Amino acid sequence: MNKKTDLRVLRTRQSIRKAFFELIQEKGYEAITIQDIADRAMINRNTFYLHHQNKPDLLDTCMDELLSELKKAVVLCPIHMNPFSISRLETVMQAILDHISGNISFYYAMLIDENRIYPFRAKMEHIIRDKLNEGWNPNRGNSPLAISKELLLEYLVSSFMGIVIWWVKNDRPLPAGEVSSQFSSIVTHGHSKAAGIAVEE
Repeated sequence: MNKKTDLRVLRTRQSIRKAFFELIQEKGYEAITIQDIADRAMINRNTFYLHHQNKPDLLDTCMDELLSELKKAVVLCPIHMNPFSISRLETVMQAILDHISGNISFYYAMLIDENRIYPFRAKMEHIIRDKLNEGWNPNRGNSPLAISKELLLEYLVSSFMGIVIWWVKNDRPLPAGEVSSQFSSIVTHGHSKAAGIAVEE
């Protein structure tokens, strides 16, 4: 396959993916037909089937590609939880938010409103949980935690995902760096101290 053909194939795949995510936002996954995707991507049905077996295959491919890109973004961020480093947590979150910004329409389709794709969120949470869990590697001499590690990871991942969904749904109301910094401050100091709220004992 020559370079010109490679580029044509790549453009076709990108057109199919873009059309698919736009239609998910507009109609929801279940209502979309192959003909809808072909029409939006300005290709014929036969061309679609050269690239994907059916609609579920397209969905799986899109999710795998997006999550693979996300995993590559976070794998480069070092993280260590003992001692805890606020700057490293900021780095991980910013890497995720920057990746989302570059693929915002795709993430909106996958995560937001009634048209969201539930398996995508679960797979995304799994990537984040695995990354945070790296910080408690026994081989690094981590001291025992005072609470359940599973409970702590669930709290962090749920909070993290809640902020991501709020950020995407509201059209990124704060810069990625500011969201990362504030989230890390909440995790480090607790929400009351981070927000400057006086607390009585």
